[in-house]
Parts: sequence; structure tokens; C-alpha cells
Amino acid sequence: MSSAPRAGEPECARCAHWADDRALLEKRIGGLASLGSAYGASVGESRLCLHHDRLTMPRDRCIAFVARATPDAPSRV
Repeated sequence: MSSAPRAGEPECARCAHWADDRALLEKRIGGLASLGSAYGASVGESRLCLHHDRLTMPRDRCIAFVARATPDAPSRV
């Protein structure tokens, strides 16, 4: 993984593997509450990457990027 992508490049915050759900983060990482919680400074902006099973930052990126489906995207029928 690397950080600081250029404008328009894929990044974790826009990836389907990036679990942008702090409640899921607390369920998946046992003992996280002892560090404060998934809502505190111990986690910050990081979220769980379901592909790599580790915490990543919103601007991190990797070769496994899969664009998230957006509600306003045209369907491919």
C-alpha cells in the first residue's frame, strides 16, 4: 500500500473493500474498546479494508481497488 495518490487516482475511501462503518470495525477488532473505541482518536480516519483485513487511511491505495457502486450511476443492462 502506498499513500498520497494524485487527483483522480483510485484510493481506499472510494473502494468497495473499504468498510466505512465504525460499528463493523469494533466488531471485527477484539479489544479495540480498550484503546478508546472506533469512534475515538485511536482509529482516526482509518477504516478496515475487507480485502487485506487491516486498517487503511482514506487516501491509501493498492492494486486490489474496486470502485464502489454509486446510487446515481447508470445501470448496465
